[in-house]
Amino acid sequence: MTKSREYWRKRFELLEDAQTRKAESYYRDLEKAYIQTMRAIEADILKWYNRFAKNNEITLEEAKRLLKSDELREFRWTVEEYIKYGQKNAINQQWMKQLENASARVHISRLESLRIQLQQHIEKLYGGQIEGFERLMKEIYQDQYYNTIFEVQKAFSVGFTLQALDERVLAKVISKPWTADNLTFSARIWRDKNLLLDTLHKELIQAFARGEGPQRVISVIQNKMNTSRANAARLVQTEQAFFSASAQKEAFKELDVERYEIVATLDSRTSEICQSMDGKVFKMSEYEPGVTASPFHPRCRTTTAPYFDDNFGERFACNRDGKVIYIPSNIKYSEWKKRFVV
Repeated sequence: MTKSREYWRKRFELLEDAQTRKAESYYRDLEKAYIQTMRAIEADILKWYNRFAKNNEITLEEAKRLLKSDELREFRWTVEEYIKYGQKNAINQQWMKQLENASARVHISRLESLRIQLQQHIEKLYGGQIEGFERLMKEIYQDQYYNTIFEVQKAFSVGFTLQALDERVLAKVISKPWTADNLTFSARIWRDKNLLLDTLHKELIQAFARGEGPQRVISVIQNKMNTSRANAARLVQTEQAFFSASAQKEAFKELDVERYEIVATLDSRTSEICQSMDGKVFKMSEYEPGVTASPFHPRCRTTTAPYFDDNFGERFACNRDGKVIYIPSNIKYSEWKKRFVV
């Protein structure tokens, strides 16, 4: 028996909700990382001021004085720890080279020593962000692809084997830019990191030039970190929406689905464009993110569902040349994946 239109809408709204919750969980962890990074930056700034400033103030000339021999030795120990960390974790190789050069130098200014300490915190934060982001988007794409096929096969009680997603193909999919500015999510993250580092460096020099204390510097950096954190939240949710939609599109093609329906989550947060698109039906040949498919805007929660109004179930079985297996409609996802994903 053909499932109702409302059945498909509900099932695929639940699928999208599961992916949204994954993105939200990742962002909560990322938010903690931002807070911890800011605490580390604040601690290093205060420690530096306590060491070199008089009455909590320091001039630019004093900041540019070279470290003494014992201070330089201690600084090198710190840099060596940074290098060891970078060898074991996701750290920008260009920054690693800068650390190695700093470790070998015989003269380092007080200002440069602080700048390197603070940049290390930023590099750690963004290195982990890139790595975590890639892992999350791969997981979202895979889950949405397999679960989309599972839901359709289960509904029609017809199963057939499919090839598991290739890791190399998956890496290529998530590294391909899709927005008008032609930037990948990793490029956006690195751009945000560089903007934050530029601000940090300028604020340090201006603060010393004005003879300001550490609280002004900390306050400005904290504001910039909060902006960066908000950008990260928007990026996570928008990229999740795109890769969920992309995975569904590929699954629909695998299933020979000819048309799809826009399914918006209708509540007080639903945008006007998503409200107006809800329920519209398009041919697969018309699928275009931002135009006829989600995401229609940043943080978009709208998804798609297959649209059937004919005897698709019969054609679905026949088109597989007898290589189908009839399965119970209550089959569990874990059992289905074990049997049909090669």
